[in-house]
Amino acid sequence: MFFAELPTWMLSQAHLRAHSILTAKLVAVGARVYDHRILDVLDRNPEPLSQVGIGTLTRLDRRDVTLTLTTLEEDGYVVRRPDPDDARRNVVELTPEGRERQRLLAALAADAQEDVLAPLDADARGAFLGALALLAGSRSLLGTEA
Repeated sequence: MFFAELPTWMLSQAHLRAHSILTAKLVAVGARVYDHRILDVLDRNPEPLSQVGIGTLTRLDRRDVTLTLTTLEEDGYVVRRPDPDDARRNVVELTPEGRERQRLLAALAADAQEDVLAPLDADARGAFLGALALLAGSRSLLGTEA
């Protein structure tokens, strides 16, 4: 089989295309993909999260979480403070500006999804997303059981 016909090759090319579309939309407003991921998990959790918890939920390295949180904190989107239950760690929560920023980034990410999936009709999108969830190892990504 020619290398360009290999599923691994096609998936990597699709990843590059999707990532560049999303990145371009976020960069246009001065954001990075990690900003979106971290603000998203903070927005979805009613309680402040530890930095370790953020790393687990976003699947980001501890160093990347720390660096991204530093920038988000400097920009006024998050607040870090000592955990009242364990002073050795910080908890993080969104500021009102952070919630507003997350809404903007979520809208841009939704636009990016439309751009990425534009070549597919509705039936093909459903089939593709179902297959992609299986390949990613999680049917729960689409709200169904594994």
